[in-house]
Amino acid sequence: MSVQVSPVSATSSKLPFERQQLEDIGFMTCMTLTLLGNYAQTGHFGGPVAYTPFNVVTHLAGPELGGLRYDYRRPKHPYCDKFMLAAGHCAPTCYALWMIMGEALYRKYEATGDRRYYVAPDVAMLPVDALGFRRGAGALKTLLADVGLADHPLFAQTRGRGIRALSGHIESTDVTNDVNGGPSGVGIATAAGKAAFWDMAGAEIGSPKIIAFEGEFAMCEGHAQELKTQAIALQVGKRLRIFFSDNNAGIDDALIGGVINRKFEGYRLIDQWTSYGWNVFSIPDGHDYDQIVGVLKAMEEWDPNDRRPMIVFGKTTKGYWPGAVNGKVGAGDQVVGYASHPYAMKMNSEYFIALAQTFEERYGVEFSGIRQGPVSDPRERLIQFKTNIDVAMSVLDRNGLGEWLADRLVEIGDRVKDNVPLRIDVKRDPFLDERLRVANLPEEPQTLTVKNSVSGAEKQVKIALFRKAGEVAGARRGVSEIVKWLNYVTENRALTLAADLSESVNLFCWLQTRAGRYIKGVRAP
Repeated sequence: MSVQVSPVSATSSKLPFERQQLEDIGFMTCMTLTLLGNYAQTGHFGGPVAYTPFNVVTHLAGPELGGLRYDYRRPKHPYCDKFMLAAGHCAPTCYALWMIMGEALYRKYEATGDRRYYVAPDVAMLPVDALGFRRGAGALKTLLADVGLADHPLFAQTRGRGIRALSGHIESTDVTNDVNGGPSGVGIATAAGKAAFWDMAGAEIGSPKIIAFEGEFAMCEGHAQELKTQAIALQVGKRLRIFFSDNNAGIDDALIGGVINRKFEGYRLIDQWTSYGWNVFSIPDGHDYDQIVGVLKAMEEWDPNDRRPMIVFGKTTKGYWPGAVNGKVGAGDQVVGYASHPYAMKMNSEYFIALAQTFEERYGVEFSGIRQGPVSDPRERLIQFKTNIDVAMSVLDRNGLGEWLADRLVEIGDRVKDNVPLRIDVKRDPFLDERLRVANLPEEPQTLTVKNSVSGAEKQVKIALFRKAGEVAGARRGVSEIVKWLNYVTENRALTLAADLSESVNLFCWLQTRAGRYIKGVRAP
């Protein structure tokens, strides 16, 4: 049975959160990612802006409202919640947000010297890294020097750290992101495994949690079907939470009415998930900050004994723009749908100026040189690029927004625990155990007692790593004995992913998840 979050319950939540600050940072994020595309003349536009409100709320609402628990200063901390932008081509929404976050902390540290706001230069993503969008690390080493800008004060943030290369599709090395989001959204397939891992390790349900973003076209592919089955079979529950950006727009066409003829009324995306047994939520406006906070909070407070994985269908608009009014951006029509997917605007084009003007009018700023046409000189382009990135960042100076953001990031980061109770010993590598050395392997058959760490049940297991000359045994018996010994020594760290074949080839693992599911191998559907 699906669970629907009605428009009424989502919009009338009246939850205590700083909506204005989130909306301002959301607009800054949209504007910054648009500047990336304008000056790089490559990348994507419609998808990244569509994800931006959910991205901002997920990163800044705070864990008590269902947002991420993470530390921007230590984004790869093992006990952070895991964020997955599986829609890899939508990387600009994250790059822009991370730059804004990095700048807020950078400013606060420079102003106060307080180490709580310090982020290591090789960890932070800063406004100057905008120049690295879709450029390789090699080219960036001499980018400024080649045009005589190495010592220009506008690029002072590069000193001692250089410019960070930002690939077109997001990678797992990027700040909070925990997946290599390929162009086909293949990263979403790992979400169930990430959730199951923490269940097997014995972590409390929902902490760490896995939050992943993806859209409808990628969710029609084969890996999405595997995800649906794996997550429900492994009973990962509320630990896994997916945001489905539902805007009926792909790269070259619409899904319904394009790839799928509208006459097939039975083709309903939300039904494809309820039919797999998932816990399905929906919000009518995936850009409304109240609704997003409301559904995140609902998932956070959900019964942990309900072992259905969670997905939120949020109606979004590809090409969304915070300053659009009734489908208009300025005097012209807003570009939406699949036509907005690529960054197809020429540098400083009319539509770009119309977008920028809504930002200028909202915040009382003015971008430099954008009304004088495209910039052909490489040196001047870099100067105008960074100048206008700084114009967007200047909104942090309004109404204490930068102070609020820096403090919020520290507050969220301080909630990440360095020690989390687990069933496994994280202070040693069990695969370095002396009993696994060839010289130490027992030649005689062993009868051992193994214990299920959840139920406490014990079982006698016989292991024979060697056979006498002339004895006959199948190859799978040899594999079975090796895996049994590995799991005895490592306390069930050796897992297999073999459809439903693990048991039939005698792979042994005496493991039980918190959901009460016994896993042999582990058997992944």
